[in-house]
Amino acid sequence: MVSNSGNQYVGDTWNQRGQSWVEYDGIMNQRLETVSDVLFEKIGIPEGKEFLDIGCGAGSTTIRLGNLVSSTASVTGIDISEPMLSLAKEKAKDMSNVDFVLANAQTHEFGRSKFDGAISRFGVMFFSDPVQAFSNIRNVLNEHAFLTFACWPPSQENEFMYILLHTALKHTGKPYQDPGTAPGPQAFSDKDYVKSILDSSGFSGVSIETVKVHIRAKISAEQDASVNMAIGCAQKAMAEAEADEETKGRIYEDLRSVANEHQDGEYVGYDASVNIVSAKV
Repeated sequence: MVSNSGNQYVGDTWNQRGQSWVEYDGIMNQRLETVSDVLFEKIGIPEGKEFLDIGCGAGSTTIRLGNLVSSTASVTGIDISEPMLSLAKEKAKDMSNVDFVLANAQTHEFGRSKFDGAISRFGVMFFSDPVQAFSNIRNVLNEHAFLTFACWPPSQENEFMYILLHTALKHTGKPYQDPGTAPGPQAFSDKDYVKSILDSSGFSGVSIETVKVHIRAKISAEQDASVNMAIGCAQKAMAEAEADEETKGRIYEDLRSVANEHQDGEYVGYDASVNIVSAKV
């Protein structure tokens, strides 16, 4: 069971991180558009009346799902980052079938809601107790509902993560440490671990497919380096090493060089892989 202080810590952490995601929302949505395409291709046009977007962030996938389902269906996005949800609400202000809940899906009491499906784009890898979280989610899905989410494979299989992480690490003096299953972007990189969580949470028919994608955005090398300094594995490496300003400066210059190498016309892009996980109630 997660304590109230634990929930407060998680919420405070994502309120801080959420500021950077809000600042770079447009760029991050460009980057992750191909991941969203794969995710929505998997679910097709879902039938039902109520749907859930877990760890919805600034709402891009919630809004996309709201535009996809029938006009009489509704979509609820849930997240613990107040800044990101504030942006999500602003973006969806003209949509009558989309709403957002500021809460932790691991412990939130959804009441009598029974959803016909649940999705997530990189929003489920941060739970302190994944079995409790997915058990809670399963309890609010009806008997015919689906669960489909995107998570990252190991960084070694993912240029987008690997090259940025190791660019930062070579300046911090810290060796690479496998994060294992600790809450974070890589928590669900082991397919057997993910399956065991979903099995233990009462889901069935679990399938996991690795799909290659190309992550890109219409930005300069300087903008790309700035985003990577603020969000993702390079930022995490700097924070964990408590990097000083001089070290951060060297990392920025290297990240800019990496971005220049990955520049294709007006775009900066990286090869990546994503795991698409599907399960039934």
